[in-house]
Amino acid sequence: MPVKNVLPWYRKAGRRALGTLRPFLAPLLHRLQLRIQTAVGAAFAISPLHDLHRLHHRLDGSEARFNALQLGVNTLQHGVNALQLGVDAVRLDAMAAQSGMREQFERVQSRLEGIEARFNTLQLSVDATRLERQATTDALLLRTNLLLQRVAIPLGNDVLVRTPEGFLLTPAEDVALLAALHEGGGRLEAGTVSVMQALLQEGDLVVDVGANIGMTVLAAALRVGPTGHVTAFEPASRVSGLLRRSLALNGLSERVTLHACAAGGATGSARLHLTAITGHSSLLDLPNAAGTEDVEVRTVDDLVGPGRPIRLAKLDAEGFELQVWRGMRRVVEESPELAVLVEFGPTHLRRAGISVEAWLAEFLSPGFTAYEIDEATGQLRLLRPMTELNAVYSLNLLLLRQPPASFPQLSFA
Repeated sequence: MPVKNVLPWYRKAGRRALGTLRPFLAPLLHRLQLRIQTAVGAAFAISPLHDLHRLHHRLDGSEARFNALQLGVNTLQHGVNALQLGVDAVRLDAMAAQSGMREQFERVQSRLEGIEARFNTLQLSVDATRLERQATTDALLLRTNLLLQRVAIPLGNDVLVRTPEGFLLTPAEDVALLAALHEGGGRLEAGTVSVMQALLQEGDLVVDVGANIGMTVLAAALRVGPTGHVTAFEPASRVSGLLRRSLALNGLSERVTLHACAAGGATGSARLHLTAITGHSSLLDLPNAAGTEDVEVRTVDDLVGPGRPIRLAKLDAEGFELQVWRGMRRVVEESPELAVLVEFGPTHLRRAGISVEAWLAEFLSPGFTAYEIDEATGQLRLLRPMTELNAVYSLNLLLLRQPPASFPQLSFA
């Protein structure tokens, strides 16, 4: 048997109340339904049209404002274009002005260059005039000094001569020597003396073979100072006596050791052939000798102690230089910085029976290079070719082991 659905009592009571109130609530519900329908219709029909109208109105306003903005932009563009035209005009004016200024500047620059060129020409002229005046002044000063130095005081058989390095006693009978000293302002072989002075420094040791009256001895002694020393050889008794007195007169006796003997290749004795010209006396035979004198011969190695390096050796022995060279082998070996001033005279060599080639070979064998001395300027140049040497009467040579660059104080051609 089917089970009937049984409603709870409160639902049954609700249904009965609703059925009782329905006649009274129907009109009210009907009016509420109409209002809802009206509102829904307005929402879906009236409001979209209104909003669309407002949107269209707003679009019209935006378009108007856009047109106004576009008009402003166009106006601004016209202003920019006008300003650009002004700028272009100013630029053209500036370019024209700059071009004019450049032309004016170039004209001024050209004038300045012309003035500078004229000034340089004037300066060169002034410099040339100054140099010419200076040369004239130097020449006058030199001549004045030479005139002041041309002092010769007769002292009986001797003559006291003033030289740039001091006073020297000379034999009155040597007229040629006195004339040469007078004409040379108290100097003979000025180029050789200047080379000697350029090579020497204070404290150096010097050997002077063939010292004669002492022109190179005084120059060397003054240059090496109180800490240096000069060992001199002069065999002629008359001349060596004068030289000893000259050293004392100039206060140089302590700096110079004078040996009144000849230098040679071995110790012994020899005959010195005397001539009227003091500096031409020689151990070699001379056909025109004015007399002879027996002299002692010593070697440089004997009279210069070992362990004493020599800076400069001057050899002027009137054809006997090679024998002197052979007697100083130890000194040459112990003196790595040795420079040698030596007289080269082919006429003397021929009398001694020595060829120019053999003479040069022996002098240059320890590693020396020979340079000729220009007596007028003191400038040095390499020895001329062997084929030309036999025609030479006499030359003073400088022998060096080091290259010319090692002697910045010397002038090489």
